[in-house]
Amino acid sequence: MDNVQELFGKKIRTIRRNRDMTQEKLAELSGLSLQYIGEIERGRRNPSLTSVETLAAAFGIPLAELFNLDEFKLTPEDLRRILARQIEDADEERLRLFFNVAQAFFR
Repeated sequence: MDNVQELFGKKIRTIRRNRDMTQEKLAELSGLSLQYIGEIERGRRNPSLTSVETLAAAFGIPLAELFNLDEFKLTPEDLRRILARQIEDADEERLRLFFNVAQAFFR
């Protein structure tokens, strides 16, 4: 679900940091807002293809490189954090469904 979104955000953050680039500098180079870049990096926003293309250009890398997420495997800690956020954001119906599935799983 939002695993890909989170992985993509990690990829953007890693590339930016490897280039000793601040979010402010990436915003300036890409023309995207600082807030939007932060939300992408935290996995809170799903960028459009146009925005992804803009980020690739700002980094000076091929667009396809941004879609290679194989090196970003989620750790157990990442999984717990993602799951906790999904539970926190769930409506009552989904929360009850998840609870029932979890109860059956852990029996």
